Amino acid sequence: MSSEPHALTARLAGHPWLASAHVGNTVSGVLLVLNADGVNALRQHGRQALLDHVQAHVAEAAFALPQVWRVHGTAPDELSPNALDALLQAPRPDHVVPLNEREQDGVWTLTLQLPPELIHFDGHFPQAPVLPGVLQVGWALALAAPRLGTSMHCREMESLKFQQLLRPCDEVELTLRLDAARGKLHFAYHLAGAHASSGRLCLERAHG
Repeated sequence: MSSEPHALTARLAGHPWLASAHVGNTVSGVLLVLNADGVNALRQHGRQALLDHVQAHVAEAAFALPQVWRVHGTAPDELSPNALDALLQAPRPDHVVPLNEREQDGVWTLTLQLPPELIHFDGHFPQAPVLPGVLQVGWALALAAPRLGTSMHCREMESLKFQQLLRPCDEVELTLRLDAARGKLHFAYHLAGAHASSGRLCLERAHG
């Protein structure tokens, strides 16, 4: 990497898709924080195409390319040198962590923001990333289990509907409700108040 990280940061800051860039302290890496145009480019073209474009911008100024690249839709709360290095060394996410959640009358509502670097976007699809339906079902099962005490295993799926694509950086609401008498988990994802997907999952009953 260049011996002038501030110059590299300044070069990256001039890219039209970036709100900011942060070069690692002891790690040969850089965190790219996307602006609205960058988020749109990620959604339209995929992570690799976005990185190719940014890396070409760096190479034009004769900087050596960092080894590790990470992409965020917003700047992390903690960006001390140690925190930045830890972030650069961490693997890309394969799950989602709720931003907030609430329960009312047995219905859980979770707010989720889809990570821009979610590993599952790579193959679905590389140049037009969308959240796979099977992953939406898997997340519903995984997030319901600790909140509703339900099984992680589903024996049948009913009334699956996928009406809107969910893409990197989207903020979605997931509702979860258990019909205990029938052993069915009802889930629904909403994007900007509109229905995105839903279904009923027939759960395996607990033994004992």
